[in-house]
Amino acid sequence: MNVLSGRDLRLLGMLACGHTTDRAARELRLSRHTVGEEISGLLGRFGCRNRAELVAYCYAHRLLPVGVWPPPHDPPAGDRPMPELSLVGE
Repeated sequence: MNVLSGRDLRLLGMLACGHTTDRAARELRLSRHTVGEEISGLLGRFGCRNRAELVAYCYAHRLLPVGVWPPPHDPPAGDRPMPELSLVGE
């Protein structure tokens, strides 16, 4: 079963809002390289060729909440990690 971490979901929400790799890296407090690698991993994982296709895939498969704008990408409350979420329909 494929599982998306809280950080994956946060990153997908940032991409849906049009954040650049640099901006996402700043907000996630990660290096630009790490964020770029995570984006590449998500692209490969879902068979997408670019960020726009990845975001469309995530909406189509309800990995991002439909009808909510902007998509959530705020950090979790307190120091708790976000819970692991499974893909819908798997």
